[in-house]
Amino acid sequence: MRVRQGNVRDWPFMFALGKDVIPASISPWRKQPMEDTLKYREKILKGFWTWIQQTDSMVFIAETEKEEAMGFLVLYPSSQEELTGVLQAWVMDLAVLPKYRHQGVGRTLMESAEQYTREKGIHYLGLAVSSHNLHALHLYETLGFAEERKLMVKVLE
Repeated sequence: MRVRQGNVRDWPFMFALGKDVIPASISPWRKQPMEDTLKYREKILKGFWTWIQQTDSMVFIAETEKEEAMGFLVLYPSSQEELTGVLQAWVMDLAVLPKYRHQGVGRTLMESAEQYTREKGIHYLGLAVSSHNLHALHLYETLGFAEERKLMVKVLE
């Protein structure tokens, strides 16, 4: 496996995989038809590559030796922590094709983002993850991430 910098030619892969991973990220508290959620996500994704370019974000693509894409990570290196204003890099999106999950692809992408962040002299790397996404939580915890805040929701009937 190798990780390379992504480019616009990777966008069709990223767009398709970005839609496919939505069910694993949706909170069980959100009672909305999946069809509506996917329509919303697709609308957001349509402008994502433009946002990536405008913000000088970094795309990492993990691929096999045969250059088959396995997963991607989008890193926004100019984020500011919302309470302190401290500069941090932020993992905007991480996705791995189902057939390559649990094989170290996500870990390798995260390690690449961490290395890039360090090289830029940034001391913090943040991300958000759904609390029910246990596989992702486990990965991030094994990489040294710690819970900093909780995002809470109450369903009003």
